[in-house]
Amino acid sequence: MQSSLARVVLRAHRPLLATSRTTLVPGATYIPSRLYSASLSPPTTCPSCGAPLPTRLPACPKCFHIERPGNKYDFYELLNAPKSPNPFIVDEGQLKDSFRHAQRFVHPDLWATHGENKTGVARDLSGLVNEAYNTLLRPLSRIHYILAQHDIGVSETDQLDDPQLIMEVIEMREALEEAASESEVESIRDDVAGKTSDTFANIERSVQLEDWDEARKEAVRLKYLLGIEAAARSWPDAPSSDH
Repeated sequence: MQSSLARVVLRAHRPLLATSRTTLVPGATYIPSRLYSASLSPPTTCPSCGAPLPTRLPACPKCFHIERPGNKYDFYELLNAPKSPNPFIVDEGQLKDSFRHAQRFVHPDLWATHGENKTGVARDLSGLVNEAYNTLLRPLSRIHYILAQHDIGVSETDQLDDPQLIMEVIEMREALEEAASESEVESIRDDVAGKTSDTFANIERSVQLEDWDEARKEAVRLKYLLGIEAAARSWPDAPSSDH
């Protein structure tokens, strides 16, 4: 059986917590560089009849004109989520209201009587609204999106470069693997929650200052912390990092 020190040495020479997208942070979105850096402003009037649109989508309930966007729309504009004073800070209640409002006008069932082509377009727009909502709702995908808009990509394989934090992550992983009771796991979760809260504050400050290098570093830190939190939630069935 390997000693604790031996396991630390072995893990230090491979990517920490490298797992699949779904097991690393369930529901997270990893956005490659430049994917959303050239996003467009959504329309405000119908391109067909000129009537004001009830949402920022090219779907008109007056003349029933609907079209696919030629490029990715800015998710903040799409859901009327303010970027000022800080795009990392979002009102989740307002975001949900905007999401539901937008879906009312592009739900495929609403367009089912207007032909298969328009129904298909509505389905695509509905999917775009879902993507925008899920991206901005979750802090990790939100900061990835913000960074991507500044041509800075964050990969799911990016590793920590802070030696102290690397050791902290290893120690928390080991403690979780060796936990024998729910109280021990709760103690680990409390520790992770504190570090995650600090990381949120660091990201918020970095975005406010437009310090994108620091924001990217904190985004990588957040990814690892959320990975440990996800493993703690699934205890005692958390996958071992030795495999």
